[in-house]
Amino acid sequence: MKRKYSFRGLILILVLYGIFVISRDAYAVFSLSVNPYQGGYDIRFDKITPDMDRVNREVTVRITSDIAKQYRLSNILLQPLSTLEGARLPEGCFVVYGIRGSNGFGTINVEQEVPLRLSRQIIYTSNGAGNPDSFTLVYGVLPSANIVSGLYKGRLGFTLEPIDSTQEPVTVVMDISAEFQIESSIEIKTPTGSKVISLQADKEDNRSCAIAFNIKGGFGNSFRILQLVNEQPISAEGNFLSWEAVTFKADAAQRGRAINEDTPLSNRQQVIYTSSPGGEADSFILEYKLGDLLQQKAGKYRTNIKYLVEGSAFAQTKLIDTLALEVENPRIFDITVYPENQRGVIEFLNLRPTDEPKKNEMIVEVKSNTGKQYQVTQNAYSELVNKAGEVIRSKYFNLYTEGMDTKGTLKFPAPEAVKKGYMVLFVSDNKGSSDKFKIIYELAVSRDIKSGDYSTKITYSLSEL
Repeated sequence: MKRKYSFRGLILILVLYGIFVISRDAYAVFSLSVNPYQGGYDIRFDKITPDMDRVNREVTVRITSDIAKQYRLSNILLQPLSTLEGARLPEGCFVVYGIRGSNGFGTINVEQEVPLRLSRQIIYTSNGAGNPDSFTLVYGVLPSANIVSGLYKGRLGFTLEPIDSTQEPVTVVMDISAEFQIESSIEIKTPTGSKVISLQADKEDNRSCAIAFNIKGGFGNSFRILQLVNEQPISAEGNFLSWEAVTFKADAAQRGRAINEDTPLSNRQQVIYTSSPGGEADSFILEYKLGDLLQQKAGKYRTNIKYLVEGSAFAQTKLIDTLALEVENPRIFDITVYPENQRGVIEFLNLRPTDEPKKNEMIVEVKSNTGKQYQVTQNAYSELVNKAGEVIRSKYFNLYTEGMDTKGTLKFPAPEAVKKGYMVLFVSDNKGSSDKFKIIYELAVSRDIKSGDYSTKITYSLSEL
């Protein structure tokens, strides 16, 4: 009987020990609390504007544990911050870091700022003894020009788990909200701040003009910027500037695609920029340049350029701004004679009675944009004479003209004696186009001339008809 009683006693002791162990595990303390400094049960970022560098919210984390086992705390972005319309906070704009020294025992693993992600991040590891601890985390929102205005909501999960224990993990979920008040807009600025794109053909520094486009704030969806020239540039005299006289080209944009090749103006809508799919903030420079205006009539040409935006971010095409375009093409009415070093002197040197016929060539170039017909005249001051005053008779001294892609009328296509005084050599076309031609002076040496140097002075003049 005594042995049987001892066996029953052993069974009782084992049962009581099991009850003790189960009771101890059931009443073990292993808990987590996460409390925003501002109070409440969620993390709120109210009224964030672009002029803010960042907005922070502090959270106090308290961990209570008596399981005497090391543990760690992680967090994960369960639901990314996004609006009801589907706009999402750009990656890297929601961050966290722990305040160094705010903990008592363990290690804060995020003393350096890190972005919140959809994957688990270890933010704290206890000491080996698993002592209770508390510390402060700072969650920050970094405003970005790419963020679309609206109320963003998300969820953040915290998980406390023992490293080497059968103790069940503890999870806390917090809601996050951030209200962004960012005005999406497109600004267009000229170098002077005026509403005028000014181009001047006679000033090298003013032959181009760069316009700055600044796309502020995200639009949430793709869009395009268009330009539309109201009408072909026209002068006060009623003359039209050709479309090809002004070209435009943009530099590389950071997010979207800007037109990157020289393109002439047009009376049709022209796409100058296409945004990224998310309509992110961007900037680019659009430069207008003058081409060769020599064939354009003198005058000050004016028109207006409308800049429009269209796309899924807008219910309809919207006007951004209107700039005036002014192109000043000064009057040009010049004549140039080559070779220049002759200074208007036609000379034949070392002539002898036995010489073969001699030639002397001059090239005349006229640049004109007056739109009026003109003529080129020469004035011979004398016959061909030498220093002794001896003259070569005019019948031996002839001229004729040759075209060089000439548009106007050559008055002496066949040889004609060079007469003292004025001779009209050339008449332009009715448009007064710039032109170019050649004059050939030819001397037939007679046997009765005296050897020596012979010359005459000839000047050339340009006049409107």
